[in-house]
Amino acid sequence: MANMYLDLLAYFGVGSAHPGGFRLTQSILENEKILPVETVLDVGCGTGQTAAFLAKKFHCQVTAIDKHPIMVEKAEERFKNNNPPIKVIEGDAENLSFADDSFDFAIAESVIVFTNISKTLDELARVLKNTGRMIIIEMVVEPNLPIDLQKEIQNLYGICEVLREEEWISRLHQAGFTKIEMIKTPSTLSPSELQDVNQSENIQSKFYDLWEIHHQFIVQNHHFIGYRVFKCHLSS
Repeated sequence: MANMYLDLLAYFGVGSAHPGGFRLTQSILENEKILPVETVLDVGCGTGQTAAFLAKKFHCQVTAIDKHPIMVEKAEERFKNNNPPIKVIEGDAENLSFADDSFDFAIAESVIVFTNISKTLDELARVLKNTGRMIIIEMVVEPNLPIDLQKEIQNLYGICEVLREEEWISRLHQAGFTKIEMIKTPSTLSPSELQDVNQSENIQSKFYDLWEIHHQFIVQNHHFIGYRVFKCHLSS
């Protein structure tokens, strides 16, 4: 099913549309220990900014996957001279085309909320090795979120569920993640930074309108919606 907000991100080619942007990504990964022999999966890679950073910083084996063909095209463009090379796949996070126990590390930045959350978490647990770990950045809502605002969030972003922090933790446990840590960051959403863009030609005006609606929505409702960074392990 088409998602106008994800189409917007693809057409604008926003490198780090997730909360906190690329600076948050860098700070989160700063303390990670990923070995060159390890396999890494970037789920919902977008234009590939994070995947390129992972490959450059850790010299590891990175596979990047995204469902949107325009994002895949822009990621391939970014990676064409990358060393070490990065494998790019057009695919669905709910039905990953990898064997069980394929990856040592996975990252998903504001991706899982746009999918069937439980199916995607199950798939990520499946393709991670038993000793694997995962970092996800995801939208959370506060317990006092009004019902009408919940519906507005779902309509604006084309998502089926909006979860509270404890609901995310519960879903992660249900998927098989036994150890879940919270990485400390500012927890409130802020308007996305447009510092890394690869804009398509002839973008329709409705996408500019949607970006402005998104921006204003975050400014007006930041006290009801935020994000969390979860670090998850399959074994303790």
